[in-house]
Amino acid sequence: MSALAVAFAAMLLISPASLGQSAPVAMDHAILEAPISATGASRINPKYRYLFAPTARWAGTLHWKYNHANAPASLAGDKAAIVRQLQASFDKWTAQCGVAYAYDGETTVPPNNVINDPVGGPRPDGASVVGWGLLDPGLGAWTQDWWSQSGADRFIFDADMTLSVTNVNTLDLLDRLATHEWGHAIGLDHSNVEAAIMAGPPLTHYNNLALPQPDDVRGCRCQYGLPSGTSAAYACSVPAQIEFGTVATGASSAAQSITLTNSGNAPLSILAVGVNDAQFAQFAGCAQGTSITPGASCTLQIRAAPASAGAIAAQLTIQTNDGEYGVALNATGARIAALPAAEPSTADVIEYYNKTLDHYFITWTPSEIAKLDAGETPTRWTRTGLAFKAYATSQAGTSNVCRLYIPPANGDSHFFGRSSAECSATESTHSDFVVEDPSYMQLDMPTAGVCAAGTQPLYRLFDNRADVNHRYVTDRTVRDQMTAAGWLAEGDGPDLVVLCAPL
Repeated sequence: MSALAVAFAAMLLISPASLGQSAPVAMDHAILEAPISATGASRINPKYRYLFAPTARWAGTLHWKYNHANAPASLAGDKAAIVRQLQASFDKWTAQCGVAYAYDGETTVPPNNVINDPVGGPRPDGASVVGWGLLDPGLGAWTQDWWSQSGADRFIFDADMTLSVTNVNTLDLLDRLATHEWGHAIGLDHSNVEAAIMAGPPLTHYNNLALPQPDDVRGCRCQYGLPSGTSAAYACSVPAQIEFGTVATGASSAAQSITLTNSGNAPLSILAVGVNDAQFAQFAGCAQGTSITPGASCTLQIRAAPASAGAIAAQLTIQTNDGEYGVALNATGARIAALPAAEPSTADVIEYYNKTLDHYFITWTPSEIAKLDAGETPTRWTRTGLAFKAYATSQAGTSNVCRLYIPPANGDSHFFGRSSAECSATESTHSDFVVEDPSYMQLDMPTAGVCAAGTQPLYRLFDNRADVNHRYVTDRTVRDQMTAAGWLAEGDGPDLVVLCAPL
């Protein structure tokens, strides 16, 4: 293991009006971010949050010990009751998600014990301990997590909980605090949902809840899965928000996709989908009544169409049998002055490759390119170095290229139809394909397989596998290498050209 890192979390006992920050010493004031901005420009999506980004989790069982030293007088006489309560508080999490713990008995080692390594500097002792200590007067408990990088994975391996010797004086209070702190110990941060046991600064207030709520449960399940013998549906892939950027007033943005993947073991049902502002619209995918089987997905398509200049914000709400999922939608409307006629502008269509899926994908959408380059996807996509140009809007004589999503059962991929006729035929033949954008880009059609001056041939290759995938390239050498590897070329004329891209 390498690259040790630490995260801290605290639980205040004082009222919401006197909140302190989650820091070793509580501040005498707090500046909290409200769930809705003062201008109404954006909303915070209600969602569980993780202590680590990327996330870190326990690879196996969380082993912990209890140190009874310094226990407050009101509880010191019944050590067994304290241990039972700590276990019962953790049991609330193990009943909801696939996290496991083992109580390994007592220890004299204090919580948050750090070893001073003369070579590597301070490091954790690797022992998870719950014990008592002096904390800031406003704090009831304090949790410290250590994680380490192991290859591509990040694992928590040490979590210590310190209980306030002055502020925790009943088993009921211990229960409330310990349940919250165990949430931190397994990797959950403060939620931005007020009605969650993991609520806390800076986005929400601490509360008196003693049971994990739906938001808490979903966060734990998305880290650890379901406990044995439990049947449920839930989605972890829903983004917190979608940014459409600047969009001309009176026009529509490029389509943005939101994919719901059922990570549970029971069907996830779409009961209703709605947007609270007509300047955003869902136009395809995940219709009411859709049932997503375990491991399968459905994809919504959203567009922004600002009616006036300025920032606009809305909330997309997806009602399911697992409760409500919300996604914040943000865009900025801009009045675009008419410009003199000019040469039609083109967009760079970038090619990516996913080694895990052995799939290729192309996009010219700036927001998608940014996410792919940043690695903000469930599996890693990397640029191949290949690209070609396309028109983002219709030009004289160009052909409409649609973008369809192929669901996981048939490949979890995308298909770009080269004309309205091919798009319609594909939709008719494959009713389960999702129309992500009926007019994603514009290219020229070849004439008997020959491209006009000022354009170059674009080749389409089919992987000829059950997990359907296509590749689009302008390099003839790459095309020939792919066909030699078993891919099938699709197109017109002796050279099998599917479209013509501008130079």
